[in-house]
Amino acid sequence: MDDCVFCRIVEGVEPARIVHSDQETVAFLPLTPAVAGHVLVIPRQHVRDAWELDEPTSFALTRAVRQVMHAVRTAFEPEGMNIITSVGSVATQSVMHVHVHIVPRNENDRMGRIWPPPRSSAPEHLDQLAERLRVALRSSAENDGEQHGEVRDPDPAVEERESD
Repeated sequence: MDDCVFCRIVEGVEPARIVHSDQETVAFLPLTPAVAGHVLVIPRQHVRDAWELDEPTSFALTRAVRQVMHAVRTAFEPEGMNIITSVGSVATQSVMHVHVHIVPRNENDRMGRIWPPPRSSAPEHLDQLAERLRVALRSSAENDGEQHGEVRDPDPAVEERESD
């Protein structure tokens, strides 16, 4: 995709500070890292956002995130880490090619809090939210779960036990 800066990085057209590359993924430093050690991990295949990820690409991306996350931990020895994927501009996705931010965190770093302060919710309200999600998950599994992210256990023995 010519208009996608991440696709141009994958193709070698756009320069990048690549730290990891395999057949399915690439990881590189962003042009303006939030903190030292901030890395972006992307699939080589153009996928707009996490909602459009197919299962094999999702697994490859997760595997690469895990590898890079551990390397960041070794190299920078952070106190904690954020693993962030934004979906859509309202959620701060600025490049429309799915990517995962790996951000090492330390007390008093320049990132600050990324979540609002906690506030209590009525148990009844939480029950309603949980039921709403359970219904959506059942519907997804019954209709076209594959399209909406249903993940099957790759162990065939699990499928056999479930069908009994």
